Amino acid sequence: MSASRNASIGGFGRFLILFGGLRVPAVLHLLGSALVLIGERVIGGVDTTRYMLDAAGALCVLAGFGLAARARSEAPAAQRGAHTPVLVAFAVAMAGFAVVGLGSDTVVSALAFAEDDAERRYKVIVNAAWALLWLGGTLPLIWADRALAANPVLILPRRVQEAFWSGLSLALALAMLFPLNYLGAEYNHREDYGYFKTARPGTSTVALVQGLSAPIKAYLFFPSSSEVTDELKTYFGDLAGPTFEVAYVDHALEPELAKELKVRENGTIALVRGEGDDQQVERVKIGEDFDSARRKLKKLDEEVREALFKIARDKKTAYFVTGHGELDWAAGASLPDKVTTLKKILQQLNYKVKELSLATGLAAGVPEDASIVFLLGPKSPLLPEELAALDRFRAQGGSLMVAAEPGGADLSVLLAPVGVAVAGAGPLANDSKFVPATMKDVDRVNIVTNKYSTHASVTTLSRNANALVLILAGAAALDELPGAAVKPTVTIRSLADTWQDLDGDYAFDDGAEARKTWNLAMAADGPVPGGGEEQSFRVVVVSDATFISDLALVVDPNKANFQYTLDILAWLGRDDAAAGTVNSEEDVKIQHTKEGQGWIFTGTAFGVPALVLGLGMVRLRLRRKRGDE
Repeated sequence: MSASRNASIGGFGRFLILFGGLRVPAVLHLLGSALVLIGERVIGGVDTTRYMLDAAGALCVLAGFGLAARARSEAPAAQRGAHTPVLVAFAVAMAGFAVVGLGSDTVVSALAFAEDDAERRYKVIVNAAWALLWLGGTLPLIWADRALAANPVLILPRRVQEAFWSGLSLALALAMLFPLNYLGAEYNHREDYGYFKTARPGTSTVALVQGLSAPIKAYLFFPSSSEVTDELKTYFGDLAGPTFEVAYVDHALEPELAKELKVRENGTIALVRGEGDDQQVERVKIGEDFDSARRKLKKLDEEVREALFKIARDKKTAYFVTGHGELDWAAGASLPDKVTTLKKILQQLNYKVKELSLATGLAAGVPEDASIVFLLGPKSPLLPEELAALDRFRAQGGSLMVAAEPGGADLSVLLAPVGVAVAGAGPLANDSKFVPATMKDVDRVNIVTNKYSTHASVTTLSRNANALVLILAGAAALDELPGAAVKPTVTIRSLADTWQDLDGDYAFDDGAEARKTWNLAMAADGPVPGGGEEQSFRVVVVSDATFISDLALVVDPNKANFQYTLDILAWLGRDDAAAGTVNSEEDVKIQHTKEGQGWIFTGTAFGVPALVLGLGMVRLRLRRKRGDE
């Protein structure tokens, strides 16, 4: 009878053997579970395919249960007890599917929870309950069914019961992972070692949020099913606090709020400060689709920081002195002579950027709305009246940024009052530590350094001296004037083997030139005569103007020049939040894409459990074989 039965089964029987020796009821249960899982977790939403898969899965599970019940009823009375564990396991697993319905939107809406926290706790309990029931029924079912299939003629009830309890023990052990999964989701802590990674809040953004004088609320218009939402939770979770509230809303469910904040569709972040007529709103467009939003997510921190500055800080004005060959943002200028990137940074920090020249009234004085004045590498002399106006601005409590150049305009009238002088006309050079640009000896003036003090104008550089190497192309040397009323602080020095190229041959001349450490940047501050205790002037002097040009800020391998620029602006603008780091995906060397790590998800979700299950079956088969021998 056994031989004829095997012959009648044919190819389907061989399939079951490959499946691990399971009977048809268990195979139907697993197939139905897979269909329901795909419908609920992969497709989801209001979709016809989802409901079709759910229905097909339910039919498979019910058919499996019916076949198992029929097998028990047809078995001899002495062997029916061996089939009972299978039916019990079936019932427990099916109860798990029933609990899934309790978490549907229809049931949750009917319960009408008074508080969001109560609704959230209910959903957590439902999700945990159905998973535990399904796992607690499926594994015992597989173990007990295999015990039945191993001896279809002579069934030993005790062996089936032991297999049932073994499967239940494994299910309970695996259930210990559920609390860890819940804690990971609740506290949203992620460690990402793949290809793509969303920028995290930089120290500048964190400082800005922590220093808010008025609360700001961030409305994130994204559906809960969007992958972009998961990326944003990590970023905004790090910023959330007493003065920065985060709310996730769906445009379709909150049309009135969207209309009030002028948000047209999902995929938008709205930062809101104040209420009523005093309400200020800044919007950051990210995109709802992950593929289209990826470019925005790379620079999320930069975009959010810029929007925060616009509503958290009053607008200031920065003036650039022009008319003497200074660095400018003129369209026809070359990268070493342009400062369009600096202009953009200032605008992100909520500055108006204006030009200041003889034609706009510099000789008469610096405008009263000036917060910072930049004088970047003038090549031709300034009029005495212009220099006097800039010095008055400084003496009255203004903030001044001066960048000198070897052989440039004489700025001693402006620098002497703060105790700084430009030493000699030759540029500094180094024949072993420099940036090769043309592969010629002239590249030796492209010096680098990581010698920073602890002054506030180099905060980020000093904290990251090993990683942030500053580049200066054709820098002069600065000296401290003895006996000056103001004592400046040296903030940046050159490397010890740097020399001043006096003869312009880009080669070190032993005896005529000396290798030593040179002063590259200084900062000075002091009280204003007749002013209050908190009123003071601030001046930063750098011996090179190209360090802040587009050439340095755009083509910057380690972002040192960019970070130094932020530190200078923070100190001169008296705004600590402007300093620190601004993160982007380029800062994160390890990245991932959804497509690139698909195999990781598949392997961990299905491959690893299948491998463990397969090894267990092989071990069980070997033990049984040894027992038969």
